[in-house]
Amino acid sequence: MIYVYDAARGIEYARLYADYFNLSEDKRLFFYDINGNDCTNFCSQCVWAAYGGWIPGIDTDTVNENRERIKKQIRMIPSIWYGSLFFSGSNKWCRVVEFHYYSVAAKNSGPSAFMVYEGDWQSFDPISVREGDIIQLVVNTYTPYRYGHCLYVTEKGKSHQDIKVCCHSYDRSDAPLSEFSHFPDTYARLRVLRFKSAEFPK
Repeated sequence: MIYVYDAARGIEYARLYADYFNLSEDKRLFFYDINGNDCTNFCSQCVWAAYGGWIPGIDTDTVNENRERIKKQIRMIPSIWYGSLFFSGSNKWCRVVEFHYYSVAAKNSGPSAFMVYEGDWQSFDPISVREGDIIQLVVNTYTPYRYGHCLYVTEKGKSHQDIKVCCHSYDRSDAPLSEFSHFPDTYARLRVLRFKSAEFPK
């Protein structure tokens, strides 16, 4: 069955779970790596939510229902793209480069994206970004020339300051994209992924 990518739901999820440790343990869903390395895990969760994997709400019944949906891998691809309550999830779910290649690859089912932009900050037009997009960054202090960080866009805008993102590692909620673009020596390049309707087995 084909499911619409609902950016508004992805944004709602992103804002709710961006500051993960501000939520009590009984409200938490997925595994969170307290040592960091959680950025793509979080962005995959937002994409999963946007495809309808997540039912909005943090009351006890809804949280329990969402946990069951995670266990049943609703809006996931078993053994390929999936998150977990107990560990980070599959490589395509929680690793920056693998997530990118999987999302843009032609396939019968699973998250489906295309690249809107790839390059440096000087050539980047902020107006090209939409809510629900994912921005990936090359982090020179981490792995030079290799994409190593993932952000979820919660608000579009006409400038780097206007665009808002949520992310993990380090946790940010509706932070301006300028927190990254102002440091091109660290965040040397970016690419923007946009998701579209996709088929899932359940």
